[in-house]
Amino acid sequence: MKKTLIIILFCNIIYSQSKGIIFYGFIESLGSGNAKGQDYSAYMTFNKEQSYYVTAKDSLEKADRINNEKVVENENGGGNFYLGMKVSSQGDQVVNNINKKTMWSGFLHRKYFYMKEVTPKFIWKITNEKKDIGKFKCKKATTSFRGRNYIAWFTTEIGVPYGPWKLQGLPGLILEAYDTNKSVYWYFKSVEYPTKNKENVNFIRKSKKEKSITFSDYDGYKKFMSDEEKKVEEKNILMKKEYPDIVFLVPKLEDMFIEFK
Repeated sequence: MKKTLIIILFCNIIYSQSKGIIFYGFIESLGSGNAKGQDYSAYMTFNKEQSYYVTAKDSLEKADRINNEKVVENENGGGNFYLGMKVSSQGDQVVNNINKKTMWSGFLHRKYFYMKEVTPKFIWKITNEKKDIGKFKCKKATTSFRGRNYIAWFTTEIGVPYGPWKLQGLPGLILEAYDTNKSVYWYFKSVEYPTKNKENVNFIRKSKKEKSITFSDYDGYKKFMSDEEKKVEEKNILMKKEYPDIVFLVPKLEDMFIEFK
């Protein structure tokens, strides 16, 4: 009986040491930059095999924040943006499985989109710059990904290759990251590693409320969005004929989605 108890306790210790959780703030400022957009809560759970990242989830935000619009000035002279929080029951999610070299993602834009792809390979340049984030000593690294240039601050004190959203592949956990325009900006709140937090390292959670579209890879998703942009342009041409004095603007994909530039 004692041997059984010892084995169970040992297994629980190993399991708890293999899991961690990090909490981020995420400011999305597509179309304006300078980290002036809505400030979302985000977290990522991880173990040796997989990470699970989620943000823009209604249960992570207070009701008054979800219903409150934020006014953001457009520095290009196009007036102001009135931004409400974009949240869903499942949130915007990314799962990165190291062993399978596969990444799954899901996000809401009128409908809920799901995508499966080979885990992207990031070519990171690790610099000599250092800074402290919380109690952790961090190094600076830079990379480019799908049209944006990114800066990441990571710590080798937590030696896992994960980061927020799809950013990954460094020899330590990414605590802070942003593109050079700060159209997207993740900042560090706290981390527990190992952790006893009950949040699991999940697989993609399917939405039961929102209508969804599934893509087999990034190219399929990109083509769909490009086709949607063309449809808006064609609709605007017809509207322009009916209302010649009104200017109809087509929002750029890079002002709507992280992965376009």
